[in-house]
Amino acid sequence: MGASILPDLGADILIPVCAVIGIAFSLVQWVLVSRVKLSPGRESVNNGSGAKNGYSDYLIEEEEEEGLNDHGVVLKCAEIQNAISEGATSFLFTEYQYVGIFMVAFAILIFLFLGSVEGFSAKSQPCTYDKSKICKPALATAAFSTISFLLGAVTSVVSGFLGMKIATYANARTTLEARKGVGKAFITAFRSGAVMGFLLAANGLLVLYIAINLFKLSYGDDWSGLFEAITGYGLGGLSMALFGIYTKAADVGADLVGKVERTFLRMTLEIQL
Repeated sequence: MGASILPDLGADILIPVCAVIGIAFSLVQWVLVSRVKLSPGRESVNNGSGAKNGYSDYLIEEEEEEGLNDHGVVLKCAEIQNAISEGATSFLFTEYQYVGIFMVAFAILIFLFLGSVEGFSAKSQPCTYDKSKICKPALATAAFSTISFLLGAVTSVVSGFLGMKIATYANARTTLEARKGVGKAFITAFRSGAVMGFLLAANGLLVLYIAINLFKLSYGDDWSGLFEAITGYGLGGLSMALFGIYTKAADVGADLVGKVERTFLRMTLEIQL
């Protein structure tokens, strides 16, 4: 008996601890990225331009070492970051409006299809894998599967939003660090990417662990029904990940537009000269 209890107890301790460590590590990486010293730009403070959503994204690096205190370069870099951040935030809010509609519609379909297996019966039935055990009705499985689907979708959406924010937050800092060398730019970029990677994995693990333990209060020893219901969590996360295709398409499209406009402008100047 002790041999079976110890692994379960170890897993119950290890899983949330690993999730918390992952979240803490991602926050540490965020802090390290933010240590690239930046402060509000003097020009934007004086004329009030660039202040949107209650704050200004125009930044100046207060750096006297290595002769890299070219405020004009930093201001231009900050202006580009501000434009990218505004565009990314606008795109995400527009995308999430459609994502919200998809989440609700797909959740309703999951509930209807799974609930109709036994005609929306609310009576417990003998388990298919063991007739001596009583399993939850199809209506309960449909309800819990729908809830787990929504949990997975919300986890994916939140992780995607945080990932976009750290990406737009770190791009100017990576550019400024690149003036000191490839190594420092790589470290800044790698740390900002680690925030998204560890935060997504840790959040998913922690939410899934909590959901399983909460569902277990209702399912008890019916592990088959429990894990059938919890599969909706992965479906929700993967469904939201499909919208990342549109995010990448928008990213590539914007990049191509910028390159085409730059090439066209250069050709025009060459013809004029």
